[in-house]
Amino acid sequence: MIEALMAHLALYPDAAATPPLFIVHDDRGAPLVFHVDGAGRLLLARTGSGTAQVEPVAGVIVRAADIRQAGDGSVAVALAVSTGAGDALYVGTGIPATLDNAGWRVRLATLAPCPGLPAGARVTRLAFGPMLAGAPPLLLVGASVHGTSRTWYCNAATPALGLQALLVPAAARGAHPVAVGTYRLPGVWALRQGDGQDELRFASFGATFGWQVDVVYPNLPARTRSVLLAHGSMPNVPDVFAAGDAIVVYRGSNPVPQRVAAVAGARLLWSARNEAGEFLAFADDEGAVWLLARSPREAWSAPVRLTRGRAVLTVTDDGTIFAAAREGKMLAVRRFDGAGAPGPVVAVALGDPTIHI
Repeated sequence: MIEALMAHLALYPDAAATPPLFIVHDDRGAPLVFHVDGAGRLLLARTGSGTAQVEPVAGVIVRAADIRQAGDGSVAVALAVSTGAGDALYVGTGIPATLDNAGWRVRLATLAPCPGLPAGARVTRLAFGPMLAGAPPLLLVGASVHGTSRTWYCNAATPALGLQALLVPAAARGAHPVAVGTYRLPGVWALRQGDGQDELRFASFGATFGWQVDVVYPNLPARTRSVLLAHGSMPNVPDVFAAGDAIVVYRGSNPVPQRVAAVAGARLLWSARNEAGEFLAFADDEGAVWLLARSPREAWSAPVRLTRGRAVLTVTDDGTIFAAAREGKMLAVRRFDGAGAPGPVVAVALGDPTIHI
């Protein structure tokens, strides 16, 4: 199985403004939805056979979160937790998706602290880089410290080493950081937006035995405003989707972009790849979520609308797609086939800590 869930790396102003909502799937293909409510409780919703359960799985107040599923099915979790004197960061990687709710409560209670946040820090963004085989799981951390925005990163596999200040390499200075991750070496992707040609660049953080990586992605679509890193076929090198006047993808280290769709103004949200095919989701100007899909060795399909509003997605080994979305005080989990054809919907009320429907 090859699968990658590269959500939450889209570049747009309100990327971190909505309450945290994440979806993964267990080893049986059943969706697990993690939701942070208005009180900061982390809730886990399980759906299946027309029923749903929602239970709190962390006894802390969560300020920010990122939850990501790697290609081997394991889950990485980053939580910024309120301490009363600012926020503290806790992380865990390699968490099996097979845990029951009690197992999740135990595992989340034993996440490792990642030191380095100054007193009074209020975390505003957590974003894992691409979960590539053999690459460190880097985490981007944004915070407001007494009104000043600051950014760090860490290796979530070695949290005891703590946070490091994100110093954008000289080659990428003046550009907006998009994500941290690995292109053979750890570094940062940054997008420089201009009146003419935009520039997307990866620059490694520093020299390793005299070796640095500085890569420019040429021929970006005009007015590129969204970038998404995805699992590819090259070790330690992600595929990169870019969206502006059209959507293209750069495969590994190939500098020639491939056209994905003639869609303008898309906000890239999520991509996945497994034996059933390759999938890409984007949002339009009104917030509706659309799916592009292709079977192995086939062309990309025309866009299919999945939801009318914000949603998070996961795909199982057989190509079944689940989309979770908040709808008022309800959580709706919709099922689609690999082409985007709709199936059953399970609605879950989010008002009570424990619900059985």
